[in-house]
Formats: sequence, C-alpha cells, structure tokens
Amino acid sequence: MSRRQGRLAALDRAGLQRLEVDLPAVVEATAPLVRSGTGKWHVPVQEGKTWGYCQHAARLAGRTPEQVVVLDALGDLCSGCVGAVELPYGVEVLWQAMEEILRADARAGELAGARGPHTWPSYAKALERAARHDDAAVRALLKPVLDHAELGAQGWRALRAWTAVVERSDEALAAYRAAAPPATATASVTAACDAVAADRTVHEESRALGAVLGASYGYGYGRPSLELWTMVRAAWTMAREQGQDAGGALDYVSAVVAREWGKARVRDVTALPLPALTCAAGHASPAAWAEAEFHHQWHSFVQRWCARLEAELAGASQGSDKQQLLLVCGWPLTGPDDRDLAFLAQYEQIGPRVPWGEGQRYNPYGENLPADAVVLVVPEFAAERALEHSTGRRGRLIAGEPLAEGGLMPEGPAPAVLGAARALLRTAFPLLAEDVAEDGRRPRPSERVREARALLRGRRGAEPPVHWAPQRQEDSRWRWKEAFELGQWIWVPDDTAAGPAGQELRELTEPYPPRGVMRLIVETGVRGDAAVHVLYGAVGGWDSRRRVLTFTARDTEHRLSVPVHRIVGLTGDRDRRSYDGPLWEEYTPPSPHQYRYW
Repeated sequence: MSRRQGRLAALDRAGLQRLEVDLPAVVEATAPLVRSGTGKWHVPVQEGKTWGYCQHAARLAGRTPEQVVVLDALGDLCSGCVGAVELPYGVEVLWQAMEEILRADARAGELAGARGPHTWPSYAKALERAARHDDAAVRALLKPVLDHAELGAQGWRALRAWTAVVERSDEALAAYRAAAPPATATASVTAACDAVAADRTVHEESRALGAVLGASYGYGYGRPSLELWTMVRAAWTMAREQGQDAGGALDYVSAVVAREWGKARVRDVTALPLPALTCAAGHASPAAWAEAEFHHQWHSFVQRWCARLEAELAGASQGSDKQQLLLVCGWPLTGPDDRDLAFLAQYEQIGPRVPWGEGQRYNPYGENLPADAVVLVVPEFAAERALEHSTGRRGRLIAGEPLAEGGLMPEGPAPAVLGAARALLRTAFPLLAEDVAEDGRRPRPSERVREARALLRGRRGAEPPVHWAPQRQEDSRWRWKEAFELGQWIWVPDDTAAGPAGQELRELTEPYPPRGVMRLIVETGVRGDAAVHVLYGAVGGWDSRRRVLTFTARDTEHRLSVPVHRIVGLTGDRDRRSYDGPLWEEYTPPSPHQYRYW
C-alpha cells in the first residue's frame, strides 16, 4: 500500500455511493477554511504566525475561518494547502482506508471489464496490483478504529467494504486467468520461438532488412518501431496463444507487420539483400523498383519464418503435468524481458516473497522494478520450458524437487513442501521471518552466536564506553557515532538482557538512524541447521521493549524485524557508502591480523 504522505486523498461522493458504504464521519467531516469570494479554499494561518501553507494564506489571515465540509471543498482546495487540512485521528484513518478501497475497487472493475486479448503479461501486471497484497496493511490501518467508542461501527463497515473489494479483485483475477491462453499452448509457442531464435540466419536477415531503412527504429515518420524478427515473433505468439491456426496466424502477422513496415521507405538501395527477388522492368524509376523489392523482401521474410515457427510448433512435446517447485527470481514478471515467462504468474505461490539482489530491473521508462524471489508450484513441462528460456541468465530460475502425492492439500501445503520451499528461498535471501518465528518464546542466543559475539568484542578495539563516562562531551559522542557508521566500531549485543548494549544501540539510532549502508551480521536458517550471514541495508529503528531491530534490505522495500538473539553485530561499511555491493553474503570472521574491518 503506497500513499503520498501528508496529502489528503481525493475522495468523491459518487465512489462512496457506488460502494454503498455509510460513513458519516467521512462524508460530513468539516475543517476550518478561508477564501476570498469564490476563490480557492485555504487553510488559515495559525495563531502567532505570519506565514501559511501557501503564498495566499497570509493575505487571508484577517478573515474568519468557516467550517466547510471537506468532501465538498476538495475540488476548490488550494494545492498548497491540501496537505495541511487536519482531521481527527479516527476520521483521518477512515479517510485513508476509503482511499485504498476506492483505488482497489477501480482496479478490480478495470480488470473485470478488460476487452481484447487476454495475455499473461497483462495478468502478471494485474496480479501485482491486486488488492490481496494490501490486505494486511489496510486491516492494520483500520485496527485502531474498530474499538473506537464513536467510530467503531463505521470502522467495521469500512472493513467489510474492503473485504468485499478483495473478493471482487480475486474473482476478476480468476476470470482473467481462465480466459487467458492455456499454459501448454504458451509453453509450446515459447519453445518454438526460442528454437527459431537460436538460428543466426533469422537475425542476420532481419538486420539486413533493417539496414535498408537506415537501421533505426521508432524515430521519424515511416520508420517501424521494432526490428522485423521481433515484430514477427510477438505477433505470431499473440495469434497462436489466442487459438488461431497456422493460416490465421500468418494473416495476423502479415497485417501487423504491414502496418509499420508497409509504410517504411528505402533509404539505402545498396543495402537491399542479393540476389534481387523482383525484376526492374516495368517500374517508373529505380526508386520505385527499390520500394517494390523491399516490400517483396520483408513479405517473403514473414512467410518463410512463420513457416519455420509452425514446423517447430508441430514438433514441440507437451511434457509432464507432475508438480514441482520452482524458484523464480526477478518477481514480479512484469519487466520488458519477462514476456515469455509471464505465464508462470498463474501458478500457486508457496511461502513468502523475499528480496533478490542479483541486479537492478527497469521498465521501458527507466523506472525501477521490484526484484524479489518467490517459490511456485508448477507443472514439470512449465518448469522445463521456463528453464530452457532463461538459459544464460544464471540464477534467474532454480528448479526444486518434484512434489510427492498429497504434497498440496486443500488446507495448505504439507510441512515437507513448506520446508523444501524455504530451502529454495534461502538461496535467494538467507533470513526468513518464518525461521525466526519458530524460535519460540523468549529464545536465547545460540552457541554459535555467543562465540561470534565474543570474537568481535575481542577485536573491537579499545574505544571507551562512550556516553557512560561523565566527561564525555557531545562532540566525542558524534565521533563515536561516525566511527560506527564508517565501520570503524561495531555494535555487539549482550548475551543477556541486563547488559548496556541495548541502550548503546538506542543512542546510535536516535534521533536519526545511521547514514549509508549498514552491515548486519545475523544468524540465519532454522535452529540446528543455522548459518551466519551479512545483510546489507539501512537501519529503521530499535524497539528496546521487544528487543527487535528494524532493518531494510538494500535497494528494496522489505522491512525485516530481526530479534536481538539472532544478531551477532551491526556496523557501517566504509567501502559501500554509495549503496553499491551485494544484498547479502556469507560471514567470514575477522582474522587475527585484521584491524577494525568487519
């Protein structure tokens, strides 16, 4: 759930009426506002101040504020003051919840009313935006209001509305998934495309025809947006996945290519492939012959390579339907290079979604895409096809073990399946919340953790206990914190709750968290089969009551709650101040000759 902090959501009565949610606290909420005549509404200047939230508010300081219904005033509210409108806490919570409900309902309605071909890339994008992903966040947002003396009933109404929206979103996803191409057809079509793409000839011929146009795509009138082979592959895949036969697929590909390549103009006659396929006689000029020859060349390319695709499709084997686990890194499958893997989004996910730090992913607009990892239960033919397609992208997909009979039950996966899924997930990110949850109540540090802590304490150096000494000045306190951020001093927890390390970490993380990349040395895995790894990221805070550190993995939005009994040490990283480097790595204890480098 993402929301612009400090900005009032733009609700409307029509949306509230469509959902039939009776929330008088939201509909009738008022706020003191001022305006001049029929101009924009502004938040009045606070008493004792001479400036407001925008340049116009100060000029209206002498006017008496009016209690205005916020829902009616949103359309005429100053954009500079919209983030300063104050509502009572419970009303603000309901307002934010309704924003999420209306947004999720609009997405569900858009998906349910989708027209045109149903494709797996579109399904993967819709799955990523599904309301189910925000369910826990919305319920946590509404939780304080449910027991409110005055707003409790309205909070429950909002919660029921949210539950209904989640159900509608899941129903829309199921309907779209049922209308999408069968997985067997998608796998066979992708296999045929990969087999043809492995032939160098198709790329050489495509580049040769592109050179006739000046080898530039998508710029200027009369230039196609894509290379010829790329366009043929995408159009043929679309036609075949939607159930068209060989003739229908050829007609569709020819029509798609003709829309762009049919308007293209020859810019380099000498680049036309030899031998020529048409006679120069009967043309008004050499340029006219070149246009006719080029048209014949790309049309022949389409027919020739569509026939090759059909031959590969006819020879594709269906494979086995037996279920197995598959680790998919680079989730969700919404990137520009994920089109042929997007059909995996239809399968059931086992276990959590964890960060994956093998590389940045971007959409065509240069915006960052999430890079996570999940474990799916897929048929063997789908796993084989996906693994073949991702050959050359090391670590993108990892096949797990086949599932035994009864591995997936209506009430959930069997314990053995969950254990195998977690083992796969640990290869992408070693620390799982499920492993920590199995430590039980009031767990103690393991022997491995205590030994690693003792080694770090002995190698930490001779820094004094900083703020405990009465003569310690404020400047030396900041030098101590700077040494911590640069990796020159490492914080090591106490083996018991009575030690001073908890207060030390509180001083190091408050009032501002450490800057730059931090190194968290932590025990990972399940008790009895644990290991020690180094995680890179940012410190979010320290809960001294629960003795839990909030840690955000580098370049991700994953917030980890790490209990102190699993922490070996925490320090900065002077070599990765620019946020580069891995997401995690195996921990190597400091050698006897190593000085202050952790």
